[in-house]
Amino acid sequence: MKNVFLIVQCAFSVFCFFCLAAVNWYQGSELVSDSFDWNYTAKFSKLLNNTDTITSPEQISQLDFFVYSAKHYPLVSGLMIGLFIYFLFSLYLVIKNIRRHKWAE
Repeated sequence: MKNVFLIVQCAFSVFCFFCLAAVNWYQGSELVSDSFDWNYTAKFSKLLNNTDTITSPEQISQLDFFVYSAKHYPLVSGLMIGLFIYFLFSLYLVIKNIRRHKWAE
């Protein structure tokens, strides 16, 4: 029964993580209209396009949306990271519990 409870916790944390990732992605999409922040926040876009400056919204990478969101909305990004760590911890407990029961048999 304990294993089922841990698996439900894993599934719930993954669901919440993806919901918060969608919120972060949506909030970060403001970067397209904020041309002042392109040179300060669009680090991945500069790397992927091999350029020093971003001149159009089409050059902005989707990864930069998360950077922009973390810069301007740190609470939601912090919750997303916290849920990811919680997922890893609960996954560790599930694996540890399964291994313990296999060794006991």
